Amino acid sequence: MAFALRVRHDDGVLVAQSSGSALLADLCGMADLVGTITAMSGERRAVLDLQAVDIGLGFTDHLQLGSYVAQRLHHLERVASVVPQRYRTGTSEKAAQKGGLQLRTFTDLGEGLRWVHEGREA
Repeated sequence: MAFALRVRHDDGVLVAQSSGSALLADLCGMADLVGTITAMSGERRAVLDLQAVDIGLGFTDHLQLGSYVAQRLHHLERVASVVPQRYRTGTSEKAAQKGGLQLRTFTDLGEGLRWVHEGREA
């Protein structure tokens, strides 16, 4: 299935929902798009919803992805990624955090949205 990406603006948070089969390049492209949109829109938080994505990345790819996401989304205050439980390894999350990004990974979209909305200035 082709990789597809949709974005919506949810009360000051960019929500990027993707589906299909994704390579490392696709996921890095998603980070590029989210980085560009948030930089131009002024949104400071984002949710990356990957629940409908078939991710076939190895350990090294996960490290590269986390580092890349940290570089592209460094201007954001909080980023939540939401993945199916079977893909929840923590490798990308730790790499992004090591790169200075406040990113947490969730397996439930509602939990990710709640966390990303926490502590926002009204």
